Amino acid sequence: MPLITSKMPDSWEELEEIVADILREAGMESNRTVSVKLPRGSVDIDVLAKETSDGIHNVVICECKNWKHNIPKEIVHAFRTVMHEIGANRGYIISRVGFQSGAYEAAEATNINLVTFQEFQELYFAKWYKARLWQVERRIGNFNTYYEPLGRPGFDLLETDEERDAYVEVWNVYAFAGVLMMYFSPWTGMAGQELLPPPLPIPVEKLEAEGYPVPDFIRNETGYQELLAMLEEIAIEGLDELRKVNPITRGRDPETIDRDEYPPND
Repeated sequence: MPLITSKMPDSWEELEEIVADILREAGMESNRTVSVKLPRGSVDIDVLAKETSDGIHNVVICECKNWKHNIPKEIVHAFRTVMHEIGANRGYIISRVGFQSGAYEAAEATNINLVTFQEFQELYFAKWYKARLWQVERRIGNFNTYYEPLGRPGFDLLETDEERDAYVEVWNVYAFAGVLMMYFSPWTGMAGQELLPPPLPIPVEKLEAEGYPVPDFIRNETGYQELLAMLEEIAIEGLDELRKVNPITRGRDPETIDRDEYPPND
């Protein structure tokens, strides 16, 4: 099973932050260090996430332990009390290395999962991946239209060689991102196919053989979270630059642009 991130947290703060980010990117409302009032007093929850699916509300809480030794049963006992008093649907104790045998016994027949950081990522990968692809698509969808087989939007409306050369120059700069984003199209799942992530590091040999060099930081990345974040930012920048040379979109407010390949009056 692939992992979401290539990072290994250096501290408990970083572990909490990454876990909260994963749940947020998976489509949940997620927050760190949440103070919750309980009958016995207030308690700080490392990560608390909520979502509503088909009218059903779910609450997930996470205890993040970046310890260099296995987690004992006492941590599970305390967590069980918090789970009960909060009424959470699912709880995760996330460990850097693992758990003592007594901890597993204490978690039996409960709604608590004892997982390593790697196992947590494996559990949430499919949910995270699908949600994250749609988040990226919504932000950069029109960027993809510039690299679809139908042709470059607005190119046939250009009147001079200088304008056409300027367009092609910008298009070539971002061509590697346009091609690589095809690996991460969420529309694949709409066609009834399973959303399968490409292997990482992502294969770029064919792309570079066609004359489109790929930056080393993209070529060498082994984390899906990191790679998608970088491609998203490149695509957002590329869309802005491409719109400056596309006669359909240049000079227009981005908020007024629906699809980049149609003139305003169409």
